[in-house]
Amino acid sequence: MLLRYVIKFAIVIPAVIFALMPVRENLRANLSLGKELFCIFNAIMLCAFSNFLAIFSTAELELDNNFWYEKNLLTLESGIVRLIIALVLGIIFFRTLHDKIPMLMRQKHIDKIWNFLCVIPMFMTFFIWWATPLHPKVMLTGRVRPIALCVACVFLAMIFILYQVFWWTAEKLIDAANLQQENTLLSIEGKRYRELRKYMDETRALRHDFRQHIRVITQLSSSGNFNELRKYLQQFSESSEKNYAGYCENISVDAIAAYYASFAEKHGTKIIWQLNLPGELPLRESEYCAMLGNLLENALRAVKNLPEHDRHVKVISSLLSEYIIGLSIDNVFYGEIESVKPGIGLTSVMNTVKRFDGSMSIKCENNIFSVDIILHCNAQIA
Repeated sequence: MLLRYVIKFAIVIPAVIFALMPVRENLRANLSLGKELFCIFNAIMLCAFSNFLAIFSTAELELDNNFWYEKNLLTLESGIVRLIIALVLGIIFFRTLHDKIPMLMRQKHIDKIWNFLCVIPMFMTFFIWWATPLHPKVMLTGRVRPIALCVACVFLAMIFILYQVFWWTAEKLIDAANLQQENTLLSIEGKRYRELRKYMDETRALRHDFRQHIRVITQLSSSGNFNELRKYLQQFSESSEKNYAGYCENISVDAIAAYYASFAEKHGTKIIWQLNLPGELPLRESEYCAMLGNLLENALRAVKNLPEHDRHVKVISSLLSEYIIGLSIDNVFYGEIESVKPGIGLTSVMNTVKRFDGSMSIKCENNIFSVDIILHCNAQIA
């Protein structure tokens, strides 16, 4: 009898595994209610299917089982079959629970979908509970058992296919978001290229006109008209002071840096750049630029209401080795931070750091808010 109770409650083990597997990397994170309900009811649903299939598969064994009516206790054989079926379902849904659903849960732009997706396992759980017969004889009446087993298997197949379709659709949405991100970066690069071309044209024109300036300077100097010479030299100096500010060798990072430098200048904020990055990065340039852009937006937003002498941001990034890249962004901050609640931008950065098996440190000391990141790009390549 004790063993039958042990087998009965052993179903809790696969239920816990099914519930924790999708959120194993975010056990300390504040998951949305939709995600929590999905994980809980999805685990209960799979175990309920195991119980349903086991009861119908071993219906003959339950005919003389008096404890079925008194304590809802299955025979030892039925209990073992239920655990085996739970194991089989775990194998079938393993990749979905272990890889696909966790990846989807990290995508913040589809968060609201979980509020609707959790209804599926909730509905199926209550449906299975309602459809489970109260008397073993009902299961052996006519074609009830084969129909019930077929219907249960069809529902399981439909749920499995639905999860795959959801995964495929979400992947397409993610690809579309990445494409939009790359198009935005290309647009910024195009603007930066036009600035470079304009600077080169101005420099070429300046070189072409330089001999004319030399003639004027020579004439004014030889005639002793030094007041006019000083005025002319001042005008010439002002017209030739336009410089092309390059931030690093990488074209994409240079473009995104120029974009935010221009944005910061319009709002009276100074950005101090130390970008020691090569022409080729060990990761997708769009991913790095998106991470840099999200952090810069947060920093610029944090200092926009500060006094002008405090509106400055410092950006440092370099390759620490062939496949390790570091990024640090500091800005002035007054006040206390009780907890850092990640928004969409910061969450995107955290997902990138996690994908590259990196580390991210957020701290506030001596009125300086700092975000330090290290990415191990070879982890993604492997």
